[in-house]
Amino acid sequence: MEILNSRIFRQFISEHADAEAPLNHWVTKTRAAEWKSNADVQQTFNSAFHLGDQKFIFNIGGNNFRLVAMVWIARERVYVLKIMTHAEYDKEKF
Repeated sequence: MEILNSRIFRQFISEHADAEAPLNHWVTKTRAAEWKSNADVQQTFNSAFHLGDQKFIFNIGGNNFRLVAMVWIARERVYVLKIMTHAEYDKEKF
């Protein structure tokens, strides 16, 4: 999978250094993935939650962070919409 909007990772990590290792792990697994269905996404990341359409929420770093992304399986692309702490996520409405 190709990950679009990669600068969002640098920006978030600059504010949350403890997110670097778990986010790098997510990036590595996502780039290596060959997803053919939503179920494949959830098999790769068992804590991923499919919101509908192509939007997924991923728990990162033992649920310390949340990553919201559009996953276009047919195009083999992922666009990261937002990365946030769990506390920030609790205030959002998706």
